[in-house]
Amino acid sequence: MPLFHEPTADAEPSLTVAVGGSIAAELDWVLHAAYQPAFRRDHATLDSLYTEAPELGERVRAFWGPEGITECSGSMEMTILAHRGGLLFSLDADELLGRLEELAATVPTDLRLASETEADQIALRARLARLRTSPAARRGYLALVRDVWSAVEPDWRRNGLRSVQAAVAARREIQRHGGSWREVAHSSGTPHQRQLDELVASLPSGGVVAVVPAYFAHLGSLVDLPGTVLVGVRAEGSGAEARARTELLARRLKTISDPTRLAMIEVLRTGPSTVSELAALFSLAQPTVSNHVKVLRDAGLVANSAVAGHRGLVLQRDAVRDLLQHVEGILAPPEPSGIAHH
Repeated sequence: MPLFHEPTADAEPSLTVAVGGSIAAELDWVLHAAYQPAFRRDHATLDSLYTEAPELGERVRAFWGPEGITECSGSMEMTILAHRGGLLFSLDADELLGRLEELAATVPTDLRLASETEADQIALRARLARLRTSPAARRGYLALVRDVWSAVEPDWRRNGLRSVQAAVAARREIQRHGGSWREVAHSSGTPHQRQLDELVASLPSGGVVAVVPAYFAHLGSLVDLPGTVLVGVRAEGSGAEARARTELLARRLKTISDPTRLAMIEVLRTGPSTVSELAALFSLAQPTVSNHVKVLRDAGLVANSAVAGHRGLVLQRDAVRDLLQHVEGILAPPEPSGIAHH
């Protein structure tokens, strides 16, 4: 996608406002989602990725080790590497991944990273230092990122690219009509304006305010890069994509929409029960109860267990908790605190 630069009417004369999509930013959001269940609930693809391939999520979370974990659980090293290689606005994943090892081997480890807390600056510099000094770490990181991208690429090509292109076009239209950089960068998830203003004010002459709509974004992000302040915004998808994000929840809610199954869950909250005990309690035939139990088990809400020699069904509390959070994530309005400050 060609990059559109146009100083706005009331922007600082020495600044350039640049709007474009970024595979690097998309990858950082996908990696970030491995740590944040709320981010995964925004996208059916991310939810499926880390639910159906939990080992991939474990690889992402374990890769950096304790010294590389950030307080916000964020992932921004891909954006740093892409910016260093002039690929921040690239939508060519093959080009980015093809140069990843080269860029990681020369990445600076003394970046200012003024958008981060002091603790996260330390953690992120440790990540960059590891990539720079360890060929094994670079190879492992590239393999991890390739596997993650391979899993989300079909959805990106089917839905994501189109959504990003539409969002970029809309913000470039604001530029063409003389909108300020604040108007171009504005969204419901725009990072705290004061911090954003301070970072933009600290840019050198010729600095860039980079506005990056991202399909896999949760809300918004703010990243301090050399000579650039990146403002990440969410590229809102179509109604079909919104439906895709809610299909998984709808299936799970349908599972508990049956009063008998919901009553069984209530009973299992107090402790394990066998199919025979449930049949007696609800005055139902055992085959009928078994069918209900199969539906609940297939949804991951109950499981077989043996406690003190007593075999029975137990409620999967983590699954129930996740279901409640999923409902909240769909129905509750976003809070400002949900903004990801990289």
